[in-house]
Amino acid sequence: MVIDDRGRIVVPSRLRKELKLRRGDAFMVVGLRDDLIVLKKIDVEKMLRDIAEEVTKAGLEISAIEREIEEEANELAKQKIHD
Repeated sequence: MVIDDRGRIVVPSRLRKELKLRRGDAFMVVGLRDDLIVLKKIDVEKMLRDIAEEVTKAGLEISAIEREIEEEANELAKQKIHD
């Protein structure tokens, strides 16, 4: 594999076919040490469904959580600008 000039990791087509990888598939780094990087394919939609289910079970409102996240993100952005 190679990192292209835009910082993207290029996975050879043979490996993409073997692992059933498609354009837009998401990954997260689950292991990192020395010269070893481990990527795990993630299902973002399933993760969001699971989170929504847990939020509902806890009796929380998603819209309230969204507002809180947006407010916190805005505050962090302001801090970054002024640093």
